[in-house]
Amino acid sequence: MKSTKRVLAGALTAAVAAATLAACVPPVTPSVTYSHSTFEGFTVISYVPEHPKAVIYLFHGSLGSANFATKVETTDVLNSFTAEGYGVVATESTERTGEKRWDQSNPSLTTNPDLARLTRLQASLVATTGMTKDTPLAGIGMSNGARFVTLWGQTWKAAGYDVRAIWASMGRTADPVTAAGGLTVPTVFTTANNDYTVPPGGVVGSYLATQSKHTPTEIHVSGERNLTPLQYERIPGISPTTANGIVAALEATGVWDHSGKRVVPDVQQAVAQASTVHLPAAVAAAGAGSDVENETAVLLAVHQFTAEFKTPVRAFFDTYVG
Repeated sequence: MKSTKRVLAGALTAAVAAATLAACVPPVTPSVTYSHSTFEGFTVISYVPEHPKAVIYLFHGSLGSANFATKVETTDVLNSFTAEGYGVVATESTERTGEKRWDQSNPSLTTNPDLARLTRLQASLVATTGMTKDTPLAGIGMSNGARFVTLWGQTWKAAGYDVRAIWASMGRTADPVTAAGGLTVPTVFTTANNDYTVPPGGVVGSYLATQSKHTPTEIHVSGERNLTPLQYERIPGISPTTANGIVAALEATGVWDHSGKRVVPDVQQAVAQASTVHLPAAVAAAGAGSDVENETAVLLAVHQFTAEFKTPVRAFFDTYVG
């Protein structure tokens, strides 16, 4: 009997170990090699293959930079697109001393410093990469970058650039576009249930306004997820052991119970309370503190770019890129 128990216990241990290994997720790393350069003194991170299917311009949110392209969730999205032949160009807003925001209030391609510089960057890329003047264009923007991508897409299309589709993540249509009659560029909007920075009602309003113009459009809404170590295993340099340590540390803040369910009713209080977390030393060693914060925001369905809808967004882009 004792021998049988040992065999059963051993089998159970092996099964648990196998299940644990199967549950692990690989870290999200770029599937292509990006070029890091500057244009007119501003950082550019790009990947442009020969004969790209289309080139996606990427626009960061407030306080962001071209490094938006390197974040875990963004990398996951871009991997999906580059695997299908798309190129990527990420740069940064002209305003770099304050909130580092794109100018989404001025629709002029000559007096808006961001739009003007982007037209010059486009010309440079056509002259120096696998792009041509006929390569289809698309755009992805987050928050302030979401508003800007609607301005960029609409003004560039009006100026004769071949903008086929845009994705406005966690942001509304820019005011000048609304004032001029709304979007005619096919647009995906995404938002999150608990976003208190740009509440989902405004994003839904932009979607409905775009739909009313009979412009192709979709909207996707992120819901909250339970706290799980798998979310943190997506971060390069974070092992499954460290991911479990992150979850334990976050549970210790009192925001979540041991099943991973949030127990602090107010989401803003939950975010503030979670920010007091004492993370494992391995997180700092991997330089992953901001990544942990971002992945936690994704779980809470607050104001954060997420790869959750990468497949339907890519399908939408594919439809209009052709």
